[in-house]
Amino acid sequence: MTEASIRRAGTADAFVVAALHLQLARDLGATPEPGYLDRFADAWLRDRPDRPTWIAESDGQHAGILLARRLRTLPWPHRPNTSRLHVEAFFVATAHRRRGTGRALLEGAVEWARTTEVTGIHLAAPDPAAAAVARSAGFVTDHGHVRFDLAGAR
Repeated sequence: MTEASIRRAGTADAFVVAALHLQLARDLGATPEPGYLDRFADAWLRDRPDRPTWIAESDGQHAGILLARRLRTLPWPHRPNTSRLHVEAFFVATAHRRRGTGRALLEGAVEWARTTEVTGIHLAAPDPAAAAVARSAGFVTDHGHVRFDLAGAR
């Protein structure tokens, strides 16, 4: 099991979320740009109600992040309002990999989703390692996508 603790990011975490997102971008080969942390933090704070985010912490460090976008359905007669989560960023810092941190982040999102009208969680085209971590947390692979269906699990 993981040594990391998982928590939902709050408004005071805007720069932590931005810094972890920048670490992910750098891991994928992006180069930093001046003012990026401020620009990202402002955008995340503006959209925060529809961007649930979880932070992993371990050994006094920020170990990882899961940032999702909540997609809400429009009302329809005799149909309950629902939404899905689309995971936009899923990152575990190199020093914290292979310790269960990624799985714990995914489980944190699933646990939260069970208390809402979210009917599913979707990761678009993750790398093979992320897909394996997601499968270990109960996600299934479907045509190159990884998803967790909550609709029948209530």
